Amino acid sequence: MKNIDPDRWALIEKILDEALDMEIAERDAFVREACGDDTDLRDNVLKMLEASAESDDFLEGSPRADLENALAHMASVVGDKESDEDDEDLQRAGPYRLIRKLGRGGMGQVYLAVRDDEAFKRYVAVKVIRRGMDTEDILKRFRVERQILAALTHPGIARLLDGGATDEGVSYFVMEYVDGESITKYCDDNRLSLEARLELFCKVCAAVHFAHQNLIVHRDLKPANILVTTDGQVKLLDFGIAKFLNPDLAGYTLPMTRTEVRVMTPEYASPEQVRGNSVTTASDVYQLGILLYELLTGHRPFSFETVKRGEIEKIILEKAPERPSTMITVVEEVPKGKEKLTPESVSLNRRTPLERLRKQLSGDLDHIILMALRKETDRRYQSADQLLKDIQNYQTGRPVSAQPDTFTYRTNKFIRRNKIAVAGALAMFAVLFVATIVSIGFAVEATEQRDLFEAEAQKLAGVVEFVIDLFESANPEQAQGRDLTVREMVDVGAASVVRDLQAQPEVQSEMMRVLSLVYAELGEADAGMNLIEPALQIQIDLSDGADSASLARALYAMAVLKDDVGETDESIGLHREALAMRRRMFGEVNLDVAQSLNDLGVSMYSGYRNLKSDTIRTVWEQSLAIRLTLLGDSHRDVAESLANLGAVYGDLYYESTFENEKYFQEAENFFRRALEMMRGERGENHPIYVSSLHNYGTLLMDKGALQEAALRFEEAVEKKTYIYGPRHWKTANSINWEGRVREQQGRMDEAEALYRESLDIHKESLGPENWFVGADYHQLGNFILNKGDTDEAVALLLEALRIFQGNPGRDASRTRSLNRTLGRTLEGLGRVTESERYYLLVLDGIDPETGISSGSEAQDNLNVGRVLIANGKSGAAREYLLWAKEYYLSEQEPDAEAIEVIDALLSRAN
Repeated sequence: MKNIDPDRWALIEKILDEALDMEIAERDAFVREACGDDTDLRDNVLKMLEASAESDDFLEGSPRADLENALAHMASVVGDKESDEDDEDLQRAGPYRLIRKLGRGGMGQVYLAVRDDEAFKRYVAVKVIRRGMDTEDILKRFRVERQILAALTHPGIARLLDGGATDEGVSYFVMEYVDGESITKYCDDNRLSLEARLELFCKVCAAVHFAHQNLIVHRDLKPANILVTTDGQVKLLDFGIAKFLNPDLAGYTLPMTRTEVRVMTPEYASPEQVRGNSVTTASDVYQLGILLYELLTGHRPFSFETVKRGEIEKIILEKAPERPSTMITVVEEVPKGKEKLTPESVSLNRRTPLERLRKQLSGDLDHIILMALRKETDRRYQSADQLLKDIQNYQTGRPVSAQPDTFTYRTNKFIRRNKIAVAGALAMFAVLFVATIVSIGFAVEATEQRDLFEAEAQKLAGVVEFVIDLFESANPEQAQGRDLTVREMVDVGAASVVRDLQAQPEVQSEMMRVLSLVYAELGEADAGMNLIEPALQIQIDLSDGADSASLARALYAMAVLKDDVGETDESIGLHREALAMRRRMFGEVNLDVAQSLNDLGVSMYSGYRNLKSDTIRTVWEQSLAIRLTLLGDSHRDVAESLANLGAVYGDLYYESTFENEKYFQEAENFFRRALEMMRGERGENHPIYVSSLHNYGTLLMDKGALQEAALRFEEAVEKKTYIYGPRHWKTANSINWEGRVREQQGRMDEAEALYRESLDIHKESLGPENWFVGADYHQLGNFILNKGDTDEAVALLLEALRIFQGNPGRDASRTRSLNRTLGRTLEGLGRVTESERYYLLVLDGIDPETGISSGSEAQDNLNVGRVLIANGKSGAAREYLLWAKEYYLSEQEPDAEAIEVIDALLSRAN
């Protein structure tokens, strides 16, 4: 089938076109009748019909081999054997040695090749025009593709490197070799979240926009033509049917045959491609919309169960796609032997519970995707850049152009984008209002206290003026054409406080205190410390040794910040100081006293878990009693105390020798009451509700109710994402615990992905040296160790230890456990010199001469003795082994097995 002239192709096209619209059983008789005595024509058409059934890969799973899409491909399939054999014999293209075929298209084959001349050595992809396809029209199209690639230099587009002709006169060009997989497969194989898929899609849009800027339309955007490398780099391929928007740029006129105009892949074809109308940048936008639909939902907007071209065209031209948020609930059979698409598989591949995924898609993303898929080109995004900007607006919580631009919509977006700032402003104004009423009442009740009233009013006026100035900083003039982030607004306010309020030290100190706590909520404890330290000093100077409410507030805030940066001892001391001052000033039954008791318990709980069975529980019970007395049976602060007691009783259940069911029932009762109370008081999207939900999940996990626990953590992640955003450290905390449940359920791939996501978010939001980051490295390291990858596990655990050592005083028991694991692992790898170091670190701060107090300490001493002997330090080893033996002998029932091991080691040490 070499060099078939255009008239012959037109006749083949006509007969194939009609045959493909028929049922398969009717085609053979029709073709024989249509071809008459022209046996060559008949054989070619029948071969093409047979090839059409085998061209699924070419058509990306299409149920039919539509003529306009597959004609050239089928020709390459059914061309004579001599032609195929000639192609197989092709071994070089200029200086490039062809290694193996990577694929083939309508007019060419692509090979993996290497340049192995004396110049240099590199792997490339070489596209060679197929023998039998080198008609003048095809050669022109081949040259256009080469010229298009030469015009595109972008990191998201595979580069053109070279070109020429082989010794046999076959045209070729050389492209950058992309070692990757299709974007949809990459996302599913790595179970990327919706946010991560959007990031990749934005890279695709940027590459397509660059092509549009160079007046080039791709026309065949589909997963197979968009590869992602192992390091997450997107590469756009195959401009074989691309076109210049300005034909003059091609340097010659391309033939505008019917086949040329309508070349396409049906599942990704735009309505104008189906109609044969002019193709513009909006056509690429439509295909990007299909790609985004598939990336986010797993489904394509249209499926073609029919084989008839007319019916396929009717679907593309007339059928409205389902909303993506609805489509994820559909069960769909997938061709080519792939797994059935179910809501569960879609949810699993995005590591997102189905209901959370539905909520993420509904609203802005539904509108964005459906706008890209509008049938009318003038109602779509007109460029890939417009689509990209709307996706970025969605990611940053700004209004999208695909949504109706109503006041309610824009206001809602502003509030969601600035939850903390808006909530902080409302809280500030509420405080100011109460302060005003109290101050006025003060003046009316006792006019002789006029001076105090005036002082309070002056302080109030200063705070009001500051808040107004802070929000004015977000106006267009101050923001210079952009929305300020919450962090930027707080930074502006902090700078203003330090700079402009020096003449009003009381107001300055109060605002520093408030902003330091806002920084703490943003996960920026270090920035908060920079404010609270001078604020506390101002209050110390103003009080001149006397008790004061302002000084107590500053002490309390400093305690909160100290706890956040891991300085637990200092935090507890400051909380106790603030508590004592408040008790002296206000008595026992006071809300400030209750708050100090509550947060004193929080610091104790996070730093000294061994105290919780007595001291911490008592502290929280005292706080709850005060709150119930003053606030009644239903209040957010009461709910907070209930949730805290649920956590401490849950730990009592976990640690009790016989898993005392009484503790579990108490804990569950506290959590249920807290959740119900918060739901009624403030709704489910409140930090206390979500914190209670998370802690309830840990209780259920300890109980072994893994499915229920998973549901609690999934809901906690969803609500934290709403409150704080997807990349906040508090969101990551619940993601990490969701990973722990999945690990216990044996769903190891999910667990690992969740652990790594938690680590990434904590590093991004808290900085690489934060204690939570170390805890994530520890968790992931233990997980990888259990999987058997010791090299990666050791690297992760060493990084965790480095971070823990930079955060002294924070959970020393975890650090000892980590050193123990490193010692054991390195000893198992035969790295006994390194192992010795970590075993010794386990005993750091413990003096065995004062007596070993537990079996674990005895085992730690035994471990040290064993590796010291292995390292040739027998003299030192004897001491540790004898200490361990002394403990085992002192037990009521001596551990005979451990004593036997020690005696064997002692005999080696002699």
